Amino acid sequence: MAPPKNKRPQSGTKSPGRAVYLKKYFTVEFLKKLLFDPHYLTPVCILLIVFEMILNVFIIERVKYTEIDWNAYMQEVEGFLNGTLDYKELRGDTGPLVYPAGFVYIYTIFYYVTSHGENIYLAQYIFLVLYLIQTLLVQRIFKKTLKLPPYALIIATLTSYRIHSIFVLRLFNDPIAVLLFYASLNLFISNKWILGSIFYSLAVSVKMNILLYAPCLLLAYLTNMSLFETIIHLFICGVVQLILGLPFYMAILFHTLKVASILAGSSNINGR
Repeated sequence: MAPPKNKRPQSGTKSPGRAVYLKKYFTVEFLKKLLFDPHYLTPVCILLIVFEMILNVFIIERVKYTEIDWNAYMQEVEGFLNGTLDYKELRGDTGPLVYPAGFVYIYTIFYYVTSHGENIYLAQYIFLVLYLIQTLLVQRIFKKTLKLPPYALIIATLTSYRIHSIFVLRLFNDPIAVLLFYASLNLFISNKWILGSIFYSLAVSVKMNILLYAPCLLLAYLTNMSLFETIIHLFICGVVQLILGLPFYMAILFHTLKVASILAGSSNINGR
């Protein structure tokens, strides 16, 4: 008896698995779910992250970097690294240093990583990574709340030209502050209030416009915890600022004591 011949599918016919896949995912109904159902945020978020990564690489490689504040940041950091702790003496091309201590420490790290601020190309890719992290944090808030449809996230992503510019073409400190703020929001919605308060205060230490969120944060404290616990968390925020700014506060204190000592000595001499 002859062996049975292998039955091969005729060319041009679709396999059952492929047909089922196409029927399931390439439909108007599935597209509607991707756009309007918050439970379908995960695949949308993955696609947006890939899109954002490609777009930002294209911007870095094709759009000319715009120098505005980066050199000034590096000059201010150099003053700090040279031992200057008096804010009146910490200056850059754009004027005196006006940002809190957290900014100084973070940009000190950038100063060393980017060869004293000279490797701007590397800095742009560092900010690209920071942008992707911030995007993930924002997406997590969307997925955690399940209140907004995916199309809202798509619109926010596709219409945010300026935020790309601020991150990878300007290298401002705003992205660092906002990244820390979104980290604090993620911690708050995960009921990690102490860590959330710490990260919120860290965000303020980079740029003080994050204080604009303080009234809402106070309301969130009072809504979710007792008055005593609220005071404790406000104290935590204050302690973080105190610790970060301590070297600068001590410099002011020593300078004040030195001036007072000189004035006291001069007064004693004149009184004789």
